[in-house]
Order: sequence, then C-alpha cells, then structure tokens
Amino acid sequence: MRLFIAFCLLLSTNAAFAQIPDKHEIFDNMMASIEKIRTVSFKLDKSERINGKMVPGSQTVKVNVKPFKVYVLVHVPDVGAEVLYIDGWNDGKAKVSPNKFPYMTLNLDPEGSILRNNQHHSVRQVGFEYTGKVLKNVYDRYKDKIEDFVQIHGEVTYDGRKCWNITLVNKQFAFNDYTVKTGENVIDIARKTYSNEYELLEVNKLSGYDKVKAGQVIKVPNSYCKKIEMYIDKQNYLPIYQKMYDANGLIAVYEYKNLKINPPIRPEEFTPTFEGYTF
Repeated sequence: MRLFIAFCLLLSTNAAFAQIPDKHEIFDNMMASIEKIRTVSFKLDKSERINGKMVPGSQTVKVNVKPFKVYVLVHVPDVGAEVLYIDGWNDGKAKVSPNKFPYMTLNLDPEGSILRNNQHHSVRQVGFEYTGKVLKNVYDRYKDKIEDFVQIHGEVTYDGRKCWNITLVNKQFAFNDYTVKTGENVIDIARKTYSNEYELLEVNKLSGYDKVKAGQVIKVPNSYCKKIEMYIDKQNYLPIYQKMYDANGLIAVYEYKNLKINPPIRPEEFTPTFEGYTF
C-alpha cells in the first residue's frame, strides 16, 4: 500500500514539473501576446524611487495601441487629475485636467518636467508595448544564458489570476561609458539603450533630462535593471506584476489590476469631450 501511495506521489510530482513551461517559451509567448494587444485597460498601482524614497502612485488607464491613444485618471497622488494624449494630435501636447488650481485644462509636453514630475516614465510609455521592448532587448541579448539568469519559482495567484512567479537576474549587469551625440538628451539615450531614464539622472547626478551636451561621457547600464521579479499571467502571458532592482536596490514596483485585453473602447473615449471627463 505504501509503495502504491509513493508511486502516485511520484506521478503527481512529475506531472506538476511537466506543467512548467520552457523558459524560452515563456518569453516567446509574452512577446507574441504583447504584439496582439490592440486595446487595453487596467488599474496601475506603482511605487518608484524618487530622490531615494519610494513614491506611490495609482491610476486607471485606457490605451489604444495603434494609433497610440491613452487616457489616464489619477487616484494617487493628484486625485481626480486626468491626462489625454494621442500621437499626432494637439501639436504633440497632452491635455491635462489637474483637478486643482488653476482649474483649467493645460496643454503640456508629455516628456516635459511638469508632467513627468516624480515619474519614471512619460504618458507615452503607458501600457505593455514599452515594457515588451525592454524585455525583448534583454532576452535577445542574453537568451543563451537564460537557464542561468532566469528562475521559475512555481505558481502564484495575483489579483485572482494564476501566474508564473519568475525572477530574471542580469549576472553581467554593469555600467558602460556613453558619449552623448549631437542633439541627444537623456530620454533619447535611455530609449536607444533600453535603460531607465530616471536611473540615468541618478547615476550621473543630472538635474534634468536636457542637462547633457554633445561629447559628454555618461554612465549607462547594460540593461534596464539588474533584477526583475515578475508574475506572468498563465492565461495571457503578460507581466502583470513587476518588481525592479538596480545596483542600489529596489527602484520600482508596477502592479496591473483589473486587466482587460482588447476590450471594446469607443473612439470618443479618447476625446476631451467624452461624458464624465473634466477637460
């Protein structure tokens, strides 16, 4: 009888291990899933390191991928503030309803210091497309080391969804010298090198994204972060929980909740006159 029970346990254990997908398969499926997103909505709870402290944020988001359109309703820190940005519209500016003095709609540069205050990213990076580009860059460069760099810690339930609990550690993480080209700013460099633009400010002790000049040598990391912990949804293969570390420790946490992939979003929901908006 004991032998039979042990045999059954062995079969059960083998079946459980068999369910864990190949690491390459997980990243391939993640990229394919991101490419299939046409519209997406979610609540994003986040915490980002700003001036040495973790600063919380929370917002409800609607995105149309192509052409890129995004509507954001802020819950934390500026409760009730709204942002609307559409590629090629409004002279490239985002419409902002601050829900506080001066109680008027503003037209702001999405990459400017006002709209990006205490933010690691701009409104143009909201959603999974930018995240997918960063992860694909890391995967393409280090896929031959995936067995050493990536660990699968089994299954976890997050926001009611079954997920793979995955850690990726860049064991070759380092900073390289980068010579600023004519016309480049910190944002240009970060997006070209797939690095964290706010981290570039910290590492190089820069006071703003435009505080570099041609010929200047700055330090740029060889990947977006040194370590990332992710919960990857087993159903849609999206990284709905991301916890990121740089050389100095925790730098950001992003939590995607109430996620809806390709929901019907009416065109008028990306207009300032849509019912309920305060632009």
